[in-house]
Amino acid sequence: MKDLVYLSRSFVEFGPFAKKEILDFQKRGFLTETDYLRDEGSDAWLHYQEWLTIIPMPAPKLVKKPAPAKAPAAKKSKKAA
Repeated sequence: MKDLVYLSRSFVEFGPFAKKEILDFQKRGFLTETDYLRDEGSDAWLHYQEWLTIIPMPAPKLVKKPAPAKAPAAKKSKKAA
């Protein structure tokens, strides 16, 4: 499975973690300046900030909003001449 990632902190390897977990770690501030990551099956360690820039991000889900309801047309009043 290529969606697994290993984390190296202070020369100790942890994992594997799902890519979603690594993204959650980053979001929650758990990753430090000395952390490196590598994808399963790769020998290349990347600084976590570099790794974050090259991972494919899922496309945002588009939410289709319903069209606004049209207001009834105002009735025209006849003016007296």
